[in-house]
Amino acid sequence: MITRADALVILLACGLVASTYAWLWSPGAPASQVRVISGNEEVARLPLNEARQLEISGPAGITVVEIADGAARCAASPGSQGICQSAGWLRRTGDMAVSLPNRVIIEVLGDESEFDSMNY
Repeated sequence: MITRADALVILLACGLVASTYAWLWSPGAPASQVRVISGNEEVARLPLNEARQLEISGPAGITVVEIADGAARCAASPGSQGICQSAGWLRRTGDMAVSLPNRVIIEVLGDESEFDSMNY
């Protein structure tokens, strides 16, 4: 049988879990820039509010990075499995697409990063 004290503890625990979830998983600041890294070198850091297309040369060929409507994406990459393209449009701070055969990283940056379970 549950007493009033047990019910109060359960209610407080549920409230704590819900508030912690809302605090940690809420969206962070909007993204403002995209950083493109080729090999070990940053080749571009551009604002997301200007539409453009970049061609990044790498060991496997050319990776095409497209920026439009406040987002960036890997439009084309020499990888045979299309993993870079399947990342889709990167809009939120911390989103990333990687072309491993070409050693290109596309990362969206903002003022503050979001909580990521990989960081936890």
